[in-house]
Amino acid sequence: MLALTPVKHRPELPSLFRDMENIFKNLWEEFPYRGESTALDIGWTPRMDVSETAEHLEVKAELPGLEKNDLDISLEGDALVIKGEKKHEKEEEGKTFHCLERSYGSFYRALRLPTEVDPARIEAKFSNGVLTITLPKTEEARKKIAHIEVH
Repeated sequence: MLALTPVKHRPELPSLFRDMENIFKNLWEEFPYRGESTALDIGWTPRMDVSETAEHLEVKAELPGLEKNDLDISLEGDALVIKGEKKHEKEEEGKTFHCLERSYGSFYRALRLPTEVDPARIEAKFSNGVLTITLPKTEEARKKIAHIEVH
């Protein structure tokens, strides 16, 4: 049956795949989290690591280009909220930009905490663009760990 189909009307498979790849590439480049700011841009999102020990939770967030005064950290119920804004640097006249990939604008991260923490003992340090927040667990939360014996 394929022999009856004229060759000039069949799409070339490699060309079709290349076209599809370009469509998806353009879609992701225009997505609000990537590339330059657009009307749909909702800001940028700092990368975070969250770890836990028996005594505390630790959150590390990469915030390059920010100062500690640019940050607002709060505990809202069982959520740690980190907000801030990375201000756009003033562009110099006469400069031609060949690539603009750095993100600017406000951000908002809310992290639901997996256990109760003691708000009075939370510590936050900001050094070299990395925010480290130590959230000590409450005594009650530390006691809730139940070890189950396997038979």
